[in-house]
Amino acid sequence: MWRRLTRDWWIYAITLGLMVLGIYRLWPHSETRALKMTAGDATGLRHRLALDIVREASHQGMVIEVAPSHGSEAALAAVKAGQFDLALVQGGLATQLSDSVRQVSALHIEPLHLLAKPELCEQIAATGLGALAGRRINLGAIGSGTNALAREVLAFAGLRSAGANQPSEASYVPDTLSYSQLMSAAIDVLPDALFTVSSLPSPIASFMIEQHGYRLVPLEFGEALSLQALLELGKSLNAGQIDKRHLFSTQIPNHTYSVRRAEPSKPLETIGTRLLLVAHQSVHDDTIKRLLDVVYNSSFARAERPALDANLLDLPSEYPLHNGAELYRQRNKPLIAGDAVDYMEKLLAIAATVVGGLFFLVQWLLRTRRRQREASLASYMERVIGIENEIMRYELARRLDLPSLMQLQRELAGLKADAVRRFANGELQGEALIQGFLSLVNDARQQLTRLILHQRENIEQLSAQRHLNPDEIWDKQTSL
Repeated sequence: MWRRLTRDWWIYAITLGLMVLGIYRLWPHSETRALKMTAGDATGLRHRLALDIVREASHQGMVIEVAPSHGSEAALAAVKAGQFDLALVQGGLATQLSDSVRQVSALHIEPLHLLAKPELCEQIAATGLGALAGRRINLGAIGSGTNALAREVLAFAGLRSAGANQPSEASYVPDTLSYSQLMSAAIDVLPDALFTVSSLPSPIASFMIEQHGYRLVPLEFGEALSLQALLELGKSLNAGQIDKRHLFSTQIPNHTYSVRRAEPSKPLETIGTRLLLVAHQSVHDDTIKRLLDVVYNSSFARAERPALDANLLDLPSEYPLHNGAELYRQRNKPLIAGDAVDYMEKLLAIAATVVGGLFFLVQWLLRTRRRQREASLASYMERVIGIENEIMRYELARRLDLPSLMQLQRELAGLKADAVRRFANGELQGEALIQGFLSLVNDARQQLTRLILHQRENIEQLSAQRHLNPDEIWDKQTSL
């Protein structure tokens, strides 16, 4: 039996391999470890959105830890270094991170807010952004996307940092206070104006408007600034610059920050960038697909107008799209001829793997069962051979043991009847074996018959010599 099993090891190996491969292809895979995520300043709305995603993800069995960072550029660098798995970052940043950072999805547009003190707003309304020259302007923390976009906007307006080699009348004094520093600063140290990129409504904008009377300043040249991307074609952008291809003209709705003070009093034109969800390329594809299910069904996604959905994956991506996001996008696309063929090819490939494994398994089971049946028939043959050996032993004996010979004859007849019955019922297999078995039985029966007849002749001779009835001698010898 062991020799038969080892002889068919390749059948078992192929069957097991195909079954494991099929199960692996069909079984969903995802990471079980906790993911680390960042979304910039802990006091910003982006951080709150990340917490909402984490809360929704926990209902799906996902574990995500959120930690603050110093801004979008810092968050992207941390994802590249593997310190974070996920990040919510500002779009439009020119970085060289495509070797490890992957885009999961573009989300809604975040408007750039320019807030200024009331008296400065009046000057800007009268003379334009040139009124910011010589003023202290908070650009946002170093490493933040706000800082990079604010510098681009001011440069487009003809203003440079006070340290630059520019005339003093075209310079401004840059500040780099964080949101928490702005919210805790005394009124006399607050900047004349400040920038922030945020989803609506911005917490820092609400605070500065309500607590210190700042007003929103329109930035009506968003479309013109984005057109500058044509002048940068073929140029390599450095870190900290803005990729103007990903700038949009957008609006902050009227009364967003105050109905009583009408802030803004009408839809306010400004510049916007996409909020991006990015991930390290090592995050598992199935994890990304589960995460996208969470994002597109989160409370903040439904609160957006229009609501966020999988159609966002069809937008041109700023970073290479994560493979999990691409798989999610393909899953949600309507099937057309090419997609249907591709889907059927994959389905058939998986089905062929599983069916192939099942085929080998069924063949192995049938073969094993057939061998078990043949082994049972072989046991009958071994018993017949044993009977033949006993017959030979009796042939060589000094005298024949008639009762034993007749017992062997009865056993032989019983073996034949039982084997033929089981073969007819399908319990035994092997036509060649059954023919060989019957031949063995016939040979053994002939040997037995020859010996019994020989003993019969001896009895008749003995009866003639002693003048006895041969039947009585026969009965006496067979009853011993």
